[in-house]
Amino acid sequence: MTDTGRMRAFLPRWLGGLGGSRPAAWRLHDYPPFPLPHPGCGAALSLAQAEANLAAFTTTLAGRQLALRDWLAQHHGPDASQLAPVDYATALQHWAREHWARLPAFARLPAHAPWPDGGMTGHFIVNSLLADLAASLGEAIRRGQPAWRWGLNLDAADLADGMATARRVVLLADLAEPTPETAEAVLDPAAPVFAAHRFPGSVDFRLLDSWVEMVRGALTAGGLRPAPAAADPNYGQP
Repeated sequence: MTDTGRMRAFLPRWLGGLGGSRPAAWRLHDYPPFPLPHPGCGAALSLAQAEANLAAFTTTLAGRQLALRDWLAQHHGPDASQLAPVDYATALQHWAREHWARLPAFARLPAHAPWPDGGMTGHFIVNSLLADLAASLGEAIRRGQPAWRWGLNLDAADLADGMATARRVVLLADLAEPTPETAEAVLDPAAPVFAAHRFPGSVDFRLLDSWVEMVRGALTAGGLRPAPAAADPNYGQP
């Protein structure tokens, strides 16, 4: 076989389910939808709308994580309650690499705006699942480092720059030495999860442990102010 022939034979194996035949898709018709009251981010949301999104997120978080844990158990996924944070992130990303092709592919959905503007119900129910998976990584971070909390990124510079985290529900941690420009660290667990669904062949998802490094980095980040003693590290946990 020529070098060109070897390469043509290798590429389909490396790409796996990214092209050609796909495994049988999982039906998500019975997955619980979670449409935020107001989709979008940044200037598309008023402060009141952003606060309504945060309220909806926090009040449903524990129940949604229970539902996700049951769903993952039915689909051979890891159990966050049985694993340390980094171990859970590792298991979840490995599970996703193996099974991502069973989800409704972004490219095969009806024409739609990508996250965070896309729908969460009907044809787009997969986005509710992805949001819950992202939240499970955020909760793993919070279990390991209670300095992180769910909140809104209200940084004026991020809003002016059109950052996707602006006025969205993200993880925040107070800096031990805030500056006039920055008082909080901001982490968006949803970004790598939704990116992996939209671009399943990306190097970050397929070859790099991007989810794992996000969790590990959040747990070991320096310069964070410790959480108040009254804070509950199990907030949102089943």
